[in-house]
Amino acid sequence: MFAARQRAGCVARQLQRTARSYASESHGHHPPAGPVNESFGTGSLITVGTFFSCVLLYQFVPAEGEASFVSNLLSKYQSRSEHWAEINALHTKAQEQAGFDRNLFENASNKHRFVDVAYPEALQSHAPRNIIAGQLMNIDHVVEHYRQQHLQSEERKAKKLAEKQA
Repeated sequence: MFAARQRAGCVARQLQRTARSYASESHGHHPPAGPVNESFGTGSLITVGTFFSCVLLYQFVPAEGEASFVSNLLSKYQSRSEHWAEINALHTKAQEQAGFDRNLFENASNKHRFVDVAYPEALQSHAPRNIIAGQLMNIDHVVEHYRQQHLQSEERKAKKLAEKQA
């Protein structure tokens, strides 16, 4: 087996090997490249620019206790809780005034004034479909009862006021 290997090695060495040739190098039609003026690369320019921009930025850093330009700009466009509390207080005051004005205009006359109920429909809230006969109560007599009580209390107040003025 060893002898077969030696013989195979000899045969392989004796085989003619082809040399590679490249057409672009063998013709010589292209002139050699001339001298090139090399400059600093973009990486070195970016590094130097970053250094000088950091130095420039450090010059504009506010002193201790001062607010910076950026924080002033951001705080101008951020909503503050005090601002919203003030707006909500004004809205609440306006709603209360509107309710007072509505009550004043709707209840100007004492004779046709009804007892104020915030949500009278809550007394008989129901779905408008599938109503069984006798399910809905007639509460007109209840409304009339409280209306009469209100008129009596208004007459009593008017008498007391007349006695005080007399």
